[in-house]
Amino acid sequence: MPLCDANGCINLGGNVRRKVEAITVKGANRTLKAEESGMIYTVGVETAALILPTVSEAGNGWFIEFWVNDNTSATTVTAPGTDLMLGHVVTGADNNNRQLQPTSAADFELITFTTSAVKGDWVRIICDGTNYFVYGDSRVNNGITCAAE
Repeated sequence: MPLCDANGCINLGGNVRRKVEAITVKGANRTLKAEESGMIYTVGVETAALILPTVSEAGNGWFIEFWVNDNTSATTVTAPGTDLMLGHVVTGADNNNRQLQPTSAADFELITFTTSAVKGDWVRIICDGTNYFVYGDSRVNNGITCAAE
């Protein structure tokens, strides 16, 4: 995980600190690296297309989080090559019928933070060295979608 000093970090208690960085136009279209494990990225300010490292590069224990801080622009996160993501994101208004993304049990390669996502919507992606596993939450229907590429 990147070095975490007092600037741009969240203190999670004890000695646990996590680096927080906004995805901006400067780094919007890129492939994430294995050493970025543990990062928290805020998305939505600029259109971004991010590609995960291969599961073999990421390895067992790799994880990353994405949080919506602005819904001006869409952000996509893609699994590379034949790598797959498994899991779901729960979407929908708090007290209404919530729905899963993807809507049926399936593996997928693409997560999209749409412009209807709201501040505080999030996704966490973890890797076991074979697949990526996804879970997250959006307060609006289809604010975050998961689909085959």
